[in-house]
Amino acid sequence: MKNHFSRLAFWTSAIAIFVVVLAFPRYNRPGTEATLAWDVSGYYLYLPAIFIYKDLKEVKFLPRIIEQYQPSFAPDQAYPVGNGQQVMKYSAGMAVLYLPFFLIAHVIANLTGYPADGFSLPYQVAIQIGGVLIAVLGLWFLRNNLLRFFSDRVTGWAVLLLALGTNFFNYATFDAANPHVWLFTLLALVVHFTIRWHERPNFRDAFLMGLCTGLAALVRPTEVLYALVPVLWGLASVRSLRDRVGVFFQNFSHLIVAGATVAAVGFIQLAYWKCVTGEWIVYSYQDQGFSFLHPHFADVLFSYRKGWFVYTPLMLFAVAGFFFLYKKSRALFVPVFLFFLLNTWIVASWDIWWYGGAFGQRAMIQSYPLLAFPLAAFLGWMSGKNWSKWLFGILLAACLSLNLFQTYQAHWGPWEPDMMNRAYYWRIFANLHDSPYDKLLLDTKEGFFGEKKNVRQLYFTDFESITDSVGISTQFARSGSRSAFADPQTPFSHTINLPRPPDMKAGEWLHISAWFFGPQKEWEVWWMPQLVVRFEKGGQSVRERIVRPFRVLNQGEWGEVGMDIRVPEKDFDNIKVFLWNPANRVAMFMDDLKAEGFQE
Repeated sequence: MKNHFSRLAFWTSAIAIFVVVLAFPRYNRPGTEATLAWDVSGYYLYLPAIFIYKDLKEVKFLPRIIEQYQPSFAPDQAYPVGNGQQVMKYSAGMAVLYLPFFLIAHVIANLTGYPADGFSLPYQVAIQIGGVLIAVLGLWFLRNNLLRFFSDRVTGWAVLLLALGTNFFNYATFDAANPHVWLFTLLALVVHFTIRWHERPNFRDAFLMGLCTGLAALVRPTEVLYALVPVLWGLASVRSLRDRVGVFFQNFSHLIVAGATVAAVGFIQLAYWKCVTGEWIVYSYQDQGFSFLHPHFADVLFSYRKGWFVYTPLMLFAVAGFFFLYKKSRALFVPVFLFFLLNTWIVASWDIWWYGGAFGQRAMIQSYPLLAFPLAAFLGWMSGKNWSKWLFGILLAACLSLNLFQTYQAHWGPWEPDMMNRAYYWRIFANLHDSPYDKLLLDTKEGFFGEKKNVRQLYFTDFESITDSVGISTQFARSGSRSAFADPQTPFSHTINLPRPPDMKAGEWLHISAWFFGPQKEWEVWWMPQLVVRFEKGGQSVRERIVRPFRVLNQGEWGEVGMDIRVPEKDFDNIKVFLWNPANRVAMFMDDLKAEGFQE
């Protein structure tokens, strides 16, 4: 069979994706764990608004949907504007892509007795399975694109590694309703139609290039970058640039068709904004935006929170492959490398560079159809070196295994999708289970797990002798009759001031602990009351650490919570300890606070 290995790699990847989705479906989970939850529910909201509730302008049905299905904690997928209407936060591109699957689900819901409300089980199933089918389609076109330039074996390995060894796998299975694999497939299609158009210019491929680019930009306006692919494809020198200009002039009508198609698709969003707000252009992300002059390259690529190379180390080989792609074909190198640079700059410039709760740096996934080329170039070089086959083969296998294991961790293990840091990452590394108290490392960002030496008590209070009435309560106490507290009316508790002990040295450790009580538990992490420890010099903060006791406390029960903090190198003269209630929603009480110093 022709190209049998790459076919085998494709079908292996496709079967693995379908097996995982069918074995661990997300569509039957409740609340924010369902398919139509968080951002996805916002992308999708256009469809029930138009086809079911006939309410695109006011979205009056949304509070009821949130109360019944709890796709998010608040109706923040739309926000009010001056004329009393509600504007969708997210653009309409994903709704257009979801549309065929939504219509199928709507028919099934009406035929089977499920609520035809846009969020019942048929809709959840259709949107997730639709994402899986789109992801597999993207892999098929990726394979076809690579086969034009690389051998069957190299292509097969590239497809298999990208599908199973990167965060593509998570977004092709558990999070298939998110935009990333849909955008992945659109870029694979743009590359496919670009190759065909450059081989034989024609209106059909020009139209399809424009359609795919327009849809991608309708999903995320920054994906208009896809238009660079047909413009830059095959450029290798100044002479080829002159030839390219000539080709474009000869086929100018094709460019008009492609550009008009992009504009026509984009007009969908403009028409929606005009219909709802009376304005053609609306920035619906409000206070979220880009800082193009201050991109977060180090965070996006290397941070423990969402570093691309930390959670998808296999792509280091793709980046290294640019060297071999340059040697193999400058005509491939130029468009792929320029796209990679510009796309990474845009991704890193988004102010919320961690892109919310996600597995790894999800915003890089849609560029994989192009990054597959340098990855394949690296694999091609590796296959010609006997010594490297074993060395790099082991490394690639390790990267693939790590990706599969951490994908499992992200859904059934001690994973933190939004606030990961170095201390917590290494605490749970290669573990499927964690202690609830390990979660406190997500706040403190550091912890001590060795043997403590020279432990000495620096301070203790049960708050009985504190006469300050602000932030001190007699309502609840673990010992005696008084405790410190912070509640909606008193966001800051009484502050404990500890002068620096004369024997405390930089690099040693400080342990702060207390007993905490909450009559009502706060479940949203960002709204939880915090124990704050601040090192100060002359009233200015030198180092600050916090911990959220509700991460480990049960409602209505006293529990002890503490943190270990390394004493800073910078000079300080005072340590402040207090409770802070950032959201002013629930009350928290603190008693029997102690401070200890110790050495490793």
